[in-house]
Amino acid sequence: MTQDPLGDGHAQQWYPQPAPREWPQEWPREGQDQEWSASRAPWPGEQVAFLPYDPYGQVQPQPQPYAPEGYPAGNAGEEQYAPYVVVPQQPGEQLYAPAGAEYTPDGYVHLEPEPEPSPSPEPAPQPSSGAGAAPSRRAGRSGRADRASGPRAKAGAAADAVAAAGHTPGRRALLVRSGAGLAALGVLIAAALVVGAEDGGSASADDADDGDPGFTVAHTRTWAAAADTATPGGDDTLVGSWLLDGAVVRADATGVRAYDLADGRPAWTVAPPAAGAVPCGLSPTVGRSGLGAVLFRPRADPKSPCALVTAVDTKDGRAVWTKQLSDTKGGYGARVGVTDDQVIAVGDSRAVAWQSADGADVWQYTGQGKFCTLSGGVSDGTVLVASTCADSTPVDQAVALNTADGKVSWWRGLNNRPRTATVLSADPPVVLTTGEKPEDDRVFAWGRTGDPAAEIPVTGADGRLDVGHGTFSANPGVFFQDRTMVTTTVPADPANGAGQVSVAAYDLDTGKQRWRTAARAKGAVRAVGTDGAALVLAVDERLDQPAHLSRFALDGGRETVGGNFPAGTGSLLVSGRVLIGGGRVVAVPEHATNFGTATGFRAKE
Repeated sequence: MTQDPLGDGHAQQWYPQPAPREWPQEWPREGQDQEWSASRAPWPGEQVAFLPYDPYGQVQPQPQPYAPEGYPAGNAGEEQYAPYVVVPQQPGEQLYAPAGAEYTPDGYVHLEPEPEPSPSPEPAPQPSSGAGAAPSRRAGRSGRADRASGPRAKAGAAADAVAAAGHTPGRRALLVRSGAGLAALGVLIAAALVVGAEDGGSASADDADDGDPGFTVAHTRTWAAAADTATPGGDDTLVGSWLLDGAVVRADATGVRAYDLADGRPAWTVAPPAAGAVPCGLSPTVGRSGLGAVLFRPRADPKSPCALVTAVDTKDGRAVWTKQLSDTKGGYGARVGVTDDQVIAVGDSRAVAWQSADGADVWQYTGQGKFCTLSGGVSDGTVLVASTCADSTPVDQAVALNTADGKVSWWRGLNNRPRTATVLSADPPVVLTTGEKPEDDRVFAWGRTGDPAAEIPVTGADGRLDVGHGTFSANPGVFFQDRTMVTTTVPADPANGAGQVSVAAYDLDTGKQRWRTAARAKGAVRAVGTDGAALVLAVDERLDQPAHLSRFALDGGRETVGGNFPAGTGSLLVSGRVLIGGGRVVAVPEHATNFGTATGFRAKE
């Protein structure tokens, strides 16, 4: 929107005209045109900002007071400066951008790219002592070369122009060039701010080459899949999800559905193994052949047994075969996983393995005694079972099974007599136990052969570790990589605002804390996965903070703030599972009624 420039009439109402002043004796007054030269002293109370010099060596002063409309108010005969564009961003909020800037609907600033400079010949590489010199790490960072023609280069050119004068400067020239240097410094600062706004993330140059491509740039929403309305009253609680090469899969009691990763269109739906059967579990991963596994219960009643196992071809959603883990009619819990050639389920009463291709029985395991209750899961080549048997010593044990034949590889007693035992991971082997009091809760970890053993208290001076949901949960909160466990620490009294959420990593060989880093974000945060060698923390949207992801390096805990997500994302990223890969982010909320079944985002190019 263009407004008329302000004139004397406006300026006189609120900015008084300066009183006449006498010229210093040591400055010769050569003529009226010298009144605005850089060699005159400012009026009393006047602030002068220097702009780059013109061909005649004169500099225009910039009065600091501004009119209510936001334009600088000038006196008669003064040049008016270019207006700023005012773009409404939020109700009651206005952002200021240079004239010519363009805002997208999601509130990000885009400036027209500067023309590429003519390439200059590169100097011949100098020989090194080895076979070849290693390339500069910074020079290879994505996106850095494109900035060579942006605002930073323009500022550098202005500074070079000042430094390249071919004569010995006089007093006036020194003042003029000092003004130009100040202006160049201002451009440099503005350039840094613009680059930060375009990236939408942290300003560290060392952060961009780690993790998923496009992590540090802003993200745009590409699609959103609405909640299922064909099953009114159905349980929309997430029971599992997969991120495939070309699709994302969501499973809840309304069905197992795949959505195209590019546009969110429905791709396929898994047919239930029997009329009225509803999903109750999903394998955490898909095998190399593209085979996944789904658990079903015979009806929507949550007290009915979760005991039907269906192998699914994820290329088209076709059910390959279905097996029954138990014939009980009452409540029954189970977890299912896949290896390269097997589908393995661990239920309340037994663990069973079937051939992936045809569902043929391979082996089964029923516990360390005759009266046992089991739980657990499978990772890679290991099945880890928490076994509670009334006729075994000790009663509670952690048991590792060989996936090839189901034989016991090793077992260790849980001698702290836990109230509950939950397998958090099979590889590395990790079990959570709870006691009579929160201070009794422990995380136990072992090596591949059962040794060494480590014990980690769940509650400490810094708060409580968020380890209630592990690898086999639909919404895990604790993650494992090699011999490291990483999760968030919840403040001891979050209701009263005591403490701050932090991220902590633990050595599973010793049980000692490797590092702990306080999260910079405000509001709700949630650990949502690992991305390369870092934990990914989701952050919700606030009035003073856009929704975004942050990475915490497993080596040292350094935080890298990711690119902004569009305004209106709200708490979507902290509401459930976040799947990351190939420059895409897919949010799969725990409850579809609130946010839809899934939402896809993509890093801006």
